[in-house]
Amino acid sequence: MHIHTPSQFHTTSYRLETLFDDYISECIYSKQLRPKTVRGYKEVYAVFQKMMPEILFVKDLQVFVMAEFLKRVSVRERMVGKDTKVTGVKASTINTYHTKLIVFFRWLEGRGYLKEIITPKMVKPPKPNYQDGKALSPTEVSKIIGAITLDGMQTVFTYKRDIVLVSLLLYTGIRKGELLGLRIQDIDFQKRTLFINGATSKSKKGRFIPLHYSLLTHLSSYLEERKKIGYKHPQLIISSKSDTPLSEHGLKHWVNKYVKLSQVPFHLHRFRHTFACSLAKANADIVSIMNVMGHSSLRVTEGYLRSIKSEGSRNFIEQLNF
Repeated sequence: MHIHTPSQFHTTSYRLETLFDDYISECIYSKQLRPKTVRGYKEVYAVFQKMMPEILFVKDLQVFVMAEFLKRVSVRERMVGKDTKVTGVKASTINTYHTKLIVFFRWLEGRGYLKEIITPKMVKPPKPNYQDGKALSPTEVSKIIGAITLDGMQTVFTYKRDIVLVSLLLYTGIRKGELLGLRIQDIDFQKRTLFINGATSKSKKGRFIPLHYSLLTHLSSYLEERKKIGYKHPQLIISSKSDTPLSEHGLKHWVNKYVKLSQVPFHLHRFRHTFACSLAKANADIVSIMNVMGHSSLRVTEGYLRSIKSEGSRNFIEQLNF
């Protein structure tokens, strides 16, 4: 693969798409970024190309480009499903677009492709307002578990698998990729721990998570049921139809199914927020929460705890004694 260097000919004559390919190659082979992260960069750049077709060369990249791009994605109309027309995107999506594009633009600056530094002058969208809260309430958790329990269309195996799945999310706070990457051998019933392989983790670091007794009970029951029906695949979470690992698409279907049955608008990451907030409310120190969540810094962990409202501190305030 040929990597372009600025000294070969005038940098402004480079096609932006060609340099983006070089940037992605560096992300994959030098930075060793996860496939999901790389896919995210590609998806955002594809939107940028679609919305800003006139920006073809490095010379076209000016300070105003970011503001114009964010404006266009904010006002465009698009179809969701067959019949629903929506305008714009969520504030969090705007933030994601900006973050991923600005990293690429800074890469261009750092490699000398841009004649001047423009990223500090580019518009930066406000941080999304998270006052709606991301953690699930106890009532919402009960509704989701109730939907699994009352689903009359499933087999005993599917029921036990789904209970294990939701229990893993609630009692470990693991990420989607970590969940799908779990193997039976990652469970240590003697030490009551779950091993998260660094190869499946966003942090690229392995870690052990202590297992709650309720989760251990559900895991044991699920594995016994698997054994009864002859499933032998080493992956922990198996498809409801065959002895094959649950896929990302299958997990998405699982979420959609129980959103509909429970009437709770949840997504997988809300369980991760719920886990972190529940630990904080149980007086766990923030370093312990950071370690069990697999975060790289306390700042990331603090972001997860923003769901805790001031009212949640009432019990602790009432226990103060000076």
